[in-house]
Amino acid sequence: MATRTVTSSHAMAADADIVLNTASDPTRAKAWLPGGDSREYDIDLRAAEGRVEWRPAGHDGWPGRLRVVGSGSGASQAELQVEVDDAADPDEVRESLDGALRALAAEVDQNFNVS
Repeated sequence: MATRTVTSSHAMAADADIVLNTASDPTRAKAWLPGGDSREYDIDLRAAEGRVEWRPAGHDGWPGRLRVVGSGSGASQAELQVEVDDAADPDEVRESLDGALRALAAEVDQNFNVS
């Protein structure tokens, strides 16, 4: 089955390291990964490369990656990419990714304020 990459990005009000650490925290992943509340994912933090990668533990879900780069003054830019099959509606996938990035921003904010 053919696949395509769908991408979305979002500004974060935290350093890239905080975003990456929050995104790769298994206890927080279910709150932000697309479909994470009902799926299991294998998560791999690649801090030196500024990214987190994941794969669904089963057959259901989208594999993807989150790349985070600092944008100065304690802020960063997060880019989320997933691999979906060609039959998936890219607008619906992007909407899901936008929601995932908003959820990640909320997790980062909560993590930042608790730490």
